[in-house]
Amino acid sequence: MNRKKKVAVFINGWNAENAYRFLDGVSRNVPKDSVDFYVFISHGVYSFSESEIKSMSTIYDLPDLKKFDAAIMFTPGLNFTDVINHLIERLENSGIPVICVGMQHPGFHTITINNYNGMRQLCDHLIEEHGVRELMFIAGSRENEDSNNRLIAVRDSMYAHGLAFSESQIYYSNWEIGGILRELGERIRVGMKLPDAFVCANDSLAETVSYALTDNGLPADSAIVTGFDYSDEGQNFYPSIASVDQCYEEVGAKTIEVLEKIFAGDDSLQEILVDCEFRPGESCGCLNSRNDDVRRREAVRSNPRKYMMQDLVGSRFHAMEHEIIQSVDYEDLKARLGRLFLSGAGWEGDTFYIMQDPHVVDLALTDVSEYPKYRYSDVMDTFVAKRDGKAVDGGVIPTSQLLPDDDPTGPNHMYFFMPTYFETYVCGYIVVVDRLTWVRDTYFHMCENRFNRAIASYRRNMQLTALNTKLSMLMEKDALTFVKNRTAYDRYVKRLESDMIAGDSDPFAVVCFDINYLKQVNDALGHEAGDEYIRKCCKLICNTFKHSPVFRIGGDEFVAIAVHDDYTQRYELLNAMRERMAELAANSSISPIERISIASGMADCAEHLGEDYSAIYRRADTRMYDTKRKMKGEQ
Repeated sequence: MNRKKKVAVFINGWNAENAYRFLDGVSRNVPKDSVDFYVFISHGVYSFSESEIKSMSTIYDLPDLKKFDAAIMFTPGLNFTDVINHLIERLENSGIPVICVGMQHPGFHTITINNYNGMRQLCDHLIEEHGVRELMFIAGSRENEDSNNRLIAVRDSMYAHGLAFSESQIYYSNWEIGGILRELGERIRVGMKLPDAFVCANDSLAETVSYALTDNGLPADSAIVTGFDYSDEGQNFYPSIASVDQCYEEVGAKTIEVLEKIFAGDDSLQEILVDCEFRPGESCGCLNSRNDDVRRREAVRSNPRKYMMQDLVGSRFHAMEHEIIQSVDYEDLKARLGRLFLSGAGWEGDTFYIMQDPHVVDLALTDVSEYPKYRYSDVMDTFVAKRDGKAVDGGVIPTSQLLPDDDPTGPNHMYFFMPTYFETYVCGYIVVVDRLTWVRDTYFHMCENRFNRAIASYRRNMQLTALNTKLSMLMEKDALTFVKNRTAYDRYVKRLESDMIAGDSDPFAVVCFDINYLKQVNDALGHEAGDEYIRKCCKLICNTFKHSPVFRIGGDEFVAIAVHDDYTQRYELLNAMRERMAELAANSSISPIERISIASGMADCAEHLGEDYSAIYRRADTRMYDTKRKMKGEQ
C-alpha cells in the first residue's frame, strides 16, 4: 500500500462554523486512503491577554514543516497580523507547497472567496428592494482583510446608488459583542436616530445588534439588520438573519482539487475564486424566503440533544480536570490521566494523545520566567497515548515526531492539535482524532481550557505541598546540630512500629548515645563552647553511622537507627567510634571541646524476636547507661 500524504492545516477555532464547513468540504472530497490532515488549532480572540494569545498561537510553531507534503493556511479568523506574518514566514521557509485560503500571497496557491460580490448583492438588495437610504456598517477589526473587503462593497453600493456614506457610519467592534451592546444602548438612550439598516460583518454581530434594539425597548424590526457567514445560529435566529453564504464546503472541495494537482506533480500556482451567495431573510423583510419556521422547529428539537452532548463531553473533561488537580506529583499525574483515558472508550474517541514537556515535573518548584517563553521544548513525554482503543507505549519522543506512533497506511485521519500552556510556558499539546464536529461545537476549546486551568491549579497545589514539606522539615530539624529532632524521631518510630507489626521492616539496631562532661564544659568555658562541644559530638555520631538516621532526642541525648550497611557493620562501626574517642582523650594538646566523650549502647532487633520497638530501645538505653558508669569509673 502507498504511504499516505501528510498535510498540515492551520486554523483558528473561534471561527468555528466556517472552519468546520471548510474541513467538512475537505474530508468529503479527499480520495480514500490518501491523506492524513494534521490540524493545528488555536482559539485566540482580541479580548485575550497578549501573553495568552502568544502562548496558544505557539501551536502553529509545533510541526516541523519539512516533514509534511503540503500545508493549508485557513486565514479567516486567524485575526492577528503578527500571527499571520510569522506563520507565512515559516511556510515560506519550509520548501513545501502551501495553499492559502482567504488571502493571496506570492508563491502560495490561493483560494479566495469573493466576499465583495456577496456583500454588494446584499447592499443592492437593501437599497433597491427595501428602500434603505442610510445604514451603519458594524465592522470587525480595522486590520481584518475580510471585514475591510465587506466594507468596500458597502461603500461602493451606497455610492453607486447616489447615497452618502462616511466614516461616522462605521463602528469597529473588534468582533466583541460587549462594545456593541454598550454603544448602541447609549445611542438609543440619548435619542439618536437609528439608521434604516445595520449591515454587520458577521452573523454574530447582527444578532447582537438585534438584541441591543430589544434590550432597549425597541421592536426587533426597528431597523433592518443583516449579517455575513450564513451561520446555523443566524438562520435559526428570530428574525432569521439576512446573510451571505461563503460556500466554505465548496472551498474545501476546491482545496482538494489543488492538492491532487500538487501531488500529481503539477507545479503551476493555482488561483481559484469562489463566489459567495446572498441569502435573504426575515431580518431584511423577506419573510418567506427560506422556510425559517421549519428550520427553527428542527433547531428547537435538536437543542436538548446539543446540551446533552455538551454535558457528556464536558463531564469527560471535568474528570480530566479533577484528576490533574488531585495529583500529588508528576508520576501520579501521568498515572491518573492514563487510568482515566486508557480504561475504556470515552467521548474523546479511540485514538487520543496527551503529550507534555518533561519539565512539567519542576513546574511547581521553578519560576516560570526561567522557562523558555512561547516555544516548545525539543522533547515530549507521553502522558496518554491510545490508537484504536489500545494503549501505545510512548515514552519520551522528539517533539518534531509529534506522535509516539504512526499510521502510514489505511483510512484517512484528521488529527487536531490543541496547545497546553501555563502563562508564557508552553508545556505541550493534546491530540484528538477524527472529531470534526468538535470544531463546530467548540469542544476543542473546552478541552484546552479545562486542561490549562487544571495545570494552573496543579501547580498551586504542588507549591503548597512543597512549602508544607519544607515547613515539616524545618519543624523536624534540630536547630543546633541540624540533625533530626525529637518530633522527627517520634514520627520515624511510629512508622517503624507499623512496619514491624506488618512484618515489613528491614533489620535494624537502636544505638543510644549520651554526651559525657557537657556540664563541665559549660561551667568552665561557657554555653557557647558547650554548644560547639555538642555539635562535635553529633558530627562524630553522624560520621560513624553515615547511612542511617540520627536524632537528637534531648539536650545531650542522641539515637541512631542503624540500617542497611550500617546495620551489617554495626559492631565494627561502634568499636571504631570508641577507639577514635580514646585517641582524642589521650591527646593533651587539643582543647577540652575537641576531647569528645560519648557513652553508647546498642540493641539489635533480632536479639529477641517478637519484641516491640520500646523493648529494643530500653535495652539499648540500659546498655548505654552501663557504659556511661564504666566510663566515669575509668576517669
